[in-house]
Amino acid sequence: MNFEILPDNIQSVTTMFNSKTTSIVPGEFNTSSVRIDILHEEISEINNIINTVKSNKRFEGKDFTNGNLNREI
Repeated sequence: MNFEILPDNIQSVTTMFNSKTTSIVPGEFNTSSVRIDILHEEISEINNIINTVKSNKRFEGKDFTNGNLNREI
């Protein structure tokens, strides 16, 4: 598995991204906003992502994961 690492030398913060795209149904949480990280997508893909999130759906398939949110540690 490859995990993309995005360093930020200005704020001294490094972000490590999952090897698969995390896709979660926003309606499962009591929130008024969501964050979408865009890394390498083209405009048509970005529009599809925004429309999917706005319609309270998530992506399915081998390239996506729900991040194991229900897993207890």
